[in-house]
Amino acid sequence: MKTKIEIERRVYSNLVKTVIQTKKLLTELSNRPEFNKEWMSISDVEVEFGLSRKIIDGFRRKGLNTNQKTRNGKILIRRSELEKFLTKK
Repeated sequence: MKTKIEIERRVYSNLVKTVIQTKKLLTELSNRPEFNKEWMSISDVEVEFGLSRKIIDGFRRKGLNTNQKTRNGKILIRRSELEKFLTKK
């Protein structure tokens, strides 16, 4: 029984360390200028929000406002519009 408790403490300790490291990393990333852009491309959204291209296209069909100057042009999404759309759902 004592061995089981020691293993759980070690696992818990590793989990706490991972959470602290993740929090530090997220804080550092939020201060980087490339993660504070007003207009984001599809690839920016995929990296920052962890959404796939299919999900983003589904959001566009459901009413997410985007900017695309020509039919085959680059798709840009305003950060505030995306955040508002995601919190609305």
